[in-house]
Amino acid sequence: MKKLALFFIALLLLGCQKELTNQQKKLQAKLPPDAEFSADGTLLAQGRVVHVADGDTLTVLASNQQEFKIRLQGIDSPERGQPFGKQCKQQLIGMAANQTASVEAYKQDKYGRVVAKVSVNGKDVGLEQLRAGCAWHYTAYAKEQSPSDRSAYATAEQQARASNIGLWQDPSPVAPWDYRHAK
Repeated sequence: MKKLALFFIALLLLGCQKELTNQQKKLQAKLPPDAEFSADGTLLAQGRVVHVADGDTLTVLASNQQEFKIRLQGIDSPERGQPFGKQCKQQLIGMAANQTASVEAYKQDKYGRVVAKVSVNGKDVGLEQLRAGCAWHYTAYAKEQSPSDRSAYATAEQQARASNIGLWQDPSPVAPWDYRHAK
């Protein structure tokens, strides 16, 4: 009986490992061939930021000249039609446009974008967007962040709110997920 239980546990673990490998392969297909896996299973890549779509989405040109659309992990910025949408896009442009970016890819979203933590000049651009009052900490996906990132992002949003920075100047800002749902 013990051997049978151990067999099923091993089978279950192998099944989980296969699933993780399939997720990694799917993600790897969305990034340049020279991207490497980190010890914690994230995919690491570098490229130049060639386009900023809004306050939480940018495009990176990899060394193989292929473009990759990146959704910043852990934040949600105002949409284009929302108050502060343009300002928050400009904030991200000022920080990242034409800069070399380090990309820590975690997954692919339902729109085919790579969800990643992006750093430019050693700074986490998602965290900087929060500090500038240009994003909400996307708590619906916070469990996908490391504990230290989750804490830093929550603190940055709280501090921006308390200081009435950026979108927090609005007496009743509408979260982007509520804005999208209302459309």
